[in-house]
Amino acid sequence: MDKIVLRDFSKEEQKKFFQSKYDYYKKFNMRMVTVAVLAYLSFFITDCSIFGHFAYETLLSRAIVIVPFFVYVILTKKVTDYRVMVFATYLMIHIIIWCTDWATYLLPDRQFAIPGMIIMNIIFVCAGFSAPFLYSMIAHMFLIVDIAVANIFIQYENLEMMYLFNLPCVLAIGAMHYMMQGVYFEHYVAKDSLKQLAVRDQLTGVYNRNILKEIYDASAGRLVFAPDLSVSMLLIDIDFFKKVNDEFGHEDGDKVIVHIANTLRSNVRATDYVIRWGGEEFLIIMPGCPSEQAIRIAGMLREKVEQSDNGICKTTISIGIAMYGGGDYHDTIKNADDAMYMAKNNGRNQVVSFEEDLKNN
Repeated sequence: MDKIVLRDFSKEEQKKFFQSKYDYYKKFNMRMVTVAVLAYLSFFITDCSIFGHFAYETLLSRAIVIVPFFVYVILTKKVTDYRVMVFATYLMIHIIIWCTDWATYLLPDRQFAIPGMIIMNIIFVCAGFSAPFLYSMIAHMFLIVDIAVANIFIQYENLEMMYLFNLPCVLAIGAMHYMMQGVYFEHYVAKDSLKQLAVRDQLTGVYNRNILKEIYDASAGRLVFAPDLSVSMLLIDIDFFKKVNDEFGHEDGDKVIVHIANTLRSNVRATDYVIRWGGEEFLIIMPGCPSEQAIRIAGMLREKVEQSDNGICKTTISIGIAMYGGGDYHDTIKNADDAMYMAKNNGRNQVVSFEEDLKNN
């Protein structure tokens, strides 16, 4: 099997990966920025030592960083999009650099510029944990721009050394971030594979019952869909499936199950959940699907199965439909089950709606 790489992912899948990466390192990212700000503020003590008195000259340039940091903290609590927060993180780092340049301009002794850059490069290392590689490279390259702009005002005596020190750091840290992203990508793919194994039926590839744990909010006592959203449930059973197993064997019976699972999955919407509910039973949960539409879709699925060739024998299905009205979803499944058994008792290969048929009888 070929190794999966990030460029094989679609744009949406890549966004999902980078969001996962940011979410994983979010707390670390916040703590890193906090430590960076506190470290920057602590340099005021160094300023006092250099001046030989309370360094009121650099007080504003040191303290001003508290304002953007306060905004950053609020943003972290309100915004989850990695694109916004990674940009905000690197902006916060550059603000610290700009404030450092401001304070350095005011100091009588500027010999600590390179040690200060060592610290900033360490911060860039930490910021790259949560950022896409491209973001980290662009943000880090701007450090060279910061040096060039700062030199206009500070006039570094060792400007050449500043460049000679930081350019290799940018390249080395960039290479490290690229490798780190690859390591997390392998972790992400492995985790996603395990997750899929937990919620997918091994025979058919459709969901198994475990998926309900992800779409049911136990604290709210209802499915996670919006309360005003119509949710239809279709319970489907293969007609006379025991005869298929008895006549053709369990291996061919499995082929029939797989064929019907594929037929169901390929003829419903991407937002619907096709679940293997039992041996030859399937449950389809259809959010945003009112009763009339569910009946039409169920009729279409019944016809597709009846008309398709599974390579073993002619097969039909019976379908029961029920609308989810909130609360315990098991009640709705029970209603769909009652409707499905009515379909079987009425001769099979048909669709019965709990609301439309059973309630009226």
